[in-house]
Amino acid sequence: MVFSNYSDLNILSWEKSVQTLYFLQMRLFKSIYVGDVKTALKVQNLILHSSCARLLAIREVTQISLNKKISGIDGQTSLTFFERFELNEFLKLNVNNWVPQSLKKISFLNKNGNLTILKIPTISDRAWHTLITFSLQPAHEAIFHPSNYGFRLSYSIYDIQNIFSLNLNRRSLGLQKRILVFSLEKSFSFFSHDFLIQKLIAPRSIKLGIFRLLKKGFLLGFEEEKIQGHSLSNLLSNVLLDGIENIHNCIHFGHSLVYFLKPFHNENIIVNRVKSFLLNLGLNLTKLTISLTNSQFGFDFLGWHFKVFRNGKFLSTPSVVNYQNFLKRIKHIINNSNYGSNVKASKLYPVIKEWKLYHMFSSMHSARFSLFFVKKRAFKIFNSESKQDYYSTKTLLDFCFYTISSSDKIYFSNSFLILPYYGHLTFWTAFFYNRFNMKSKCFCVHCGMNFF
Repeated sequence: MVFSNYSDLNILSWEKSVQTLYFLQMRLFKSIYVGDVKTALKVQNLILHSSCARLLAIREVTQISLNKKISGIDGQTSLTFFERFELNEFLKLNVNNWVPQSLKKISFLNKNGNLTILKIPTISDRAWHTLITFSLQPAHEAIFHPSNYGFRLSYSIYDIQNIFSLNLNRRSLGLQKRILVFSLEKSFSFFSHDFLIQKLIAPRSIKLGIFRLLKKGFLLGFEEEKIQGHSLSNLLSNVLLDGIENIHNCIHFGHSLVYFLKPFHNENIIVNRVKSFLLNLGLNLTKLTISLTNSQFGFDFLGWHFKVFRNGKFLSTPSVVNYQNFLKRIKHIINNSNYGSNVKASKLYPVIKEWKLYHMFSSMHSARFSLFFVKKRAFKIFNSESKQDYYSTKTLLDFCFYTISSSDKIYFSNSFLILPYYGHLTFWTAFFYNRFNMKSKCFCVHCGMNFF
């Protein structure tokens, strides 16, 4: 039974599977965008019963995902070649009547020192999560608000920085504006399951499976390590909060909401509207964090510090907390006597490169952001080794202290034009498909023309 269609699977390539799933998702995206829900539900059923989608979901969970070696309640950490085909047949038979298993609870201390409980599903449940995400994501991406930038494959982190610049620059009179920030991170412990199920665009059988999953204790929330992948938790959280952007001009990123207030806007009215919206969702408002600040005083968001000066100039720099955490990481490597200079250089390179690429569009003209004294300290330690001389030490420093080039900025600037759902009118292959060389990048939902 497992190998009944083995001859077909033998000639099926991953590239062909990705293209087949991509064209189905394109059709689903267009149907929802033009309001044809009846056709969209039929396309969703096609995706759920597609062999290509099932095999890609199993491949994502067992071979590609960074969490592929984490076991669930059954203790299974990996699947053999034959077990993957058995899971494929099991998904084929039970995708419309899925009964999730219990979640494995793991307690650990997070980076803030607080106790966090992580609930891990089994491999088969994670494969089902990925499969239904293939059918849910295009449908909801078509109707998500353009101001929702968080944990979606259609936006880059630099888009948020650009939106802050557009709203707080001199032409937008950013000097007169105030910033109202809501933090919902601790409010997701309770929410209305019925309200979430009503907002989902999915067949009834999938809604029933998600409802069973929520009753098992599946928690919503935005997980940073799953930005690049297909996370059902991130998608359901965005679906639950969809519509909160209509209250006022804002930026929605994960648990955070940033509203831009002009002088004639009343912050109390906006706060009451947001609270009433969250009450309808059944969220716990006792742990809701609200802060109001003037753009002249500056504020931190996503590791950046945004500030508008008296002359109207807008500036974005790395925040103090982000810079201090970065220094702790590199100083721990530099001052560690267990490593040699070559090992230290190899460990410093990805940390420094990641930090500099993250802040490539920020103002780095300050002396502390140039890392001059850190580089001087590293040179002293590297040069103290008997195996190193002046020239070899200089070579190691040039290697590990990455320098941003103009080509890096040009690459990221051009990549904004080929985002998955750029302009809210196009559908594109997700980051998950970038490892395959596909000719068709995206298409317009009105004329069907492809963009390259």
